[in-house]
Amino acid sequence: MRYIWKIQTGNEWFAGTDSNIYLTLNGEDAIMKEVLIDDPSSDNDWEKNALNVGAVETEDLGEIVSGLLRSDHSGAPPTNWKVEWIKIQNEEDGREWTAGIGKWSDWPDTTKGFRLKFTKTDNGQYEKLQAKKAEAARKKQLADAEAADKAKREAAEAEKNRRAADKKAKEEEERAKFEEELAEGDSELDRELERARREAERAKKKAELDKLRGNSGGSVPGGGGGSPAPGGAFRTYELFGILGGRTVPLAQVVTVDRVTGRANIVPGGSVLVGDMPGDGFGLAGSPGRWSAYYGGRSPAEFGLDPDKGVLGSDGSRGWVLAASFLSQLFGAGWRATVY
Repeated sequence: MRYIWKIQTGNEWFAGTDSNIYLTLNGEDAIMKEVLIDDPSSDNDWEKNALNVGAVETEDLGEIVSGLLRSDHSGAPPTNWKVEWIKIQNEEDGREWTAGIGKWSDWPDTTKGFRLKFTKTDNGQYEKLQAKKAEAARKKQLADAEAADKAKREAAEAEKNRRAADKKAKEEEERAKFEEELAEGDSELDRELERARREAERAKKKAELDKLRGNSGGSVPGGGGGSPAPGGAFRTYELFGILGGRTVPLAQVVTVDRVTGRANIVPGGSVLVGDMPGDGFGLAGSPGRWSAYYGGRSPAEFGLDPDKGVLGSDGSRGWVLAASFLSQLFGAGWRATVY
């Protein structure tokens, strides 16, 4: 389970710290042991009036009730630290718990820290997800009951078929014995009658066979053609981000490693694809804003389809997102995701 934490440092002189910060969380279902935390998006955590955000991975804690936030008071002095509050959010269902602090750490005590008492401040999608899980469990129970009933019916049908097969086998055995007795009989008349009966049956079957052969025939209809190709209208697609529940430019949720060139989505962020003018920052649509930024140039120059431009916003203008970048972000099958 992934939990997002947010910590607000006080807005007073020397409220910040360069010390290492540790967090422990206690839930109704489990306890998360102490972990060292830091903000991956910040080069200098815990500064005056800073809001730092990060995430921890642990088992499902259930309802979070308490915890401990502490500083080891290391680093350059002063090493004291003032914290206003801390928020913990369950990334899966959106539940949020808040613990108000509003005081300084107990320097130089490195063990006491801030004793946290959490209050739920947002129930997120918890009830909706629980209802879905309950409905899924109900459907599974119903499916299991139906499967058991089907197995019972199939077993009964199999037993019925077995008994019918046994009866048929016994009848065939009796008939074979009767035919054997007829064959061994002394009466030539009985033999002739049996021969005549079989010949009559054979003639009847042959007549039915000839009739079926005479009425058989016909042709197998041929298959249809392929589907028409899609239209050639130009369309612009926009990639934009969602961070903290807000729509943000793509540049705020995707970082590119200058050494490897690999694109990564920042923790807590997500990337969406828009194809309508009302999506993202208004770059998408048919034809969209491609010509406003790359008029006269074909998307094919950037490894895209000739009739499909892909743009991303940095907050001020649109920039082309080449096929190489999209492959880094979505993998080799990026077309299925974007288009």
